[in-house]
Amino acid sequence: MGQFMLPDLGEGLEEAQLTRWLVQVGDEVALNQHLCEVETAKALVEIPSPWAGVVQALHALPGETVLVGKPLISIAQGDHAGGTIPDVTPEEVADGEGPVLVGYGAHGPAQTFARRRRGAAVAQAPAPAPIAAAPVAQPAAAPVSAPATPEVDGGAVKATPLVRKIAAERGINLASIVGTGPGGRIRVEDLDASPASPAAAAPASADEPDERRISTIGLRKAIAAKMTRSASTIPHFTEYGLFDASKLVALRQRLKGEPTYAGAHLTFLPFFVRALTRAVAAHPIMNSRWDEEGSAIVLLRRINVGIATDTPRGLVVPVVRDAAARSLAQVAAECERLVGLAREGRLDPGSMTGGTITITNVGAMGPVETGAPIINAPEVCIIGFGAIKPRATVVGDALAVRPGAWISISCDHRVVDGASAAQFMGGLIASLEEPEALA
Repeated sequence: MGQFMLPDLGEGLEEAQLTRWLVQVGDEVALNQHLCEVETAKALVEIPSPWAGVVQALHALPGETVLVGKPLISIAQGDHAGGTIPDVTPEEVADGEGPVLVGYGAHGPAQTFARRRRGAAVAQAPAPAPIAAAPVAQPAAAPVSAPATPEVDGGAVKATPLVRKIAAERGINLASIVGTGPGGRIRVEDLDASPASPAAAAPASADEPDERRISTIGLRKAIAAKMTRSASTIPHFTEYGLFDASKLVALRQRLKGEPTYAGAHLTFLPFFVRALTRAVAAHPIMNSRWDEEGSAIVLLRRINVGIATDTPRGLVVPVVRDAAARSLAQVAAECERLVGLAREGRLDPGSMTGGTITITNVGAMGPVETGAPIINAPEVCIIGFGAIKPRATVVGDALAVRPGAWISISCDHRVVDGASAAQFMGGLIASLEEPEALA
């Protein structure tokens, strides 16, 4: 019998929260069959089996936190001599000695696992007792498939697989829910507020507590730690600007009718990304990072634009790589792909690393004018775009009603001065007000 230890998954995690088992003790599993689902600081990840065999023990319960390198599951009766399987540790996976696993194969980031070995003394807690008696009450051996998508007004209900799963467990018909997310997408909060939800329908009991605690393991814990570190260690300053979006609105409307964008969901986001890359090319200091140890500014050649995205699990930042080398159509397709995967909880960890500058499109979430976003460390700049809507605009000596939006830029004052940020803002606004070059 072999024990499979929780691997690093190639994203530098130290722990993960087990959300559900997809197998039970006694189940026969195939190589690369999904065993369980864990929530890390970046994503929901399904762990595939390193062997074919029979499940002998589960070493954690749903909701528990498992440290990297600690036992996750025991499997026996594989295709090995004697019917036993050797233990596979994260180090063996990283060093190419373990089986090839879908999603984090035998050639993972060896330096990451080496770092875990050097810090192993920090996590020497005894392994949890195996759960090997009666089968544990949990999901069936195969991943739960999403229920059939109902139709509302001729269109499919918009909901992530996670929301669909919760709705199925609660017996809620998604067609009866009004989504408050982007484009009418149904969120977990909408299920909680629904009269059809058991939690919403049950009257409050006098014995029930007046508060409810929410675990911050995984993404929410990571967001809290990163934002606290950013706000407390980076000297922020924010500048604001307002741009006339008349030509941008007209250009977007015209391009939506061209064959290149047929069937595409062309939002304003790709235009923002393209304008950002042009402004960065003229002001490369905005695409840099502060080297704390060397007290130096590191200029970055590639412009990898992070897209702050609201999801049912919290804020994630998928990255459009080499954005300056992509056409508007390519940026639009990549933004749509990444944002869609993020909201479905299916982004791979590599899609959320390597960003050099970030956009937060707060206007897409509602009638938000602007804000002072917190820098996504170790970057030195984050740009917030407010809602594009009709505004009173001075044209010559007269007032006119034109579409416009606020832009906010938060910068690291160790690297960027106010004058540099103002010049960058001017270039960004100029590109958005004369947007033909962006197409």
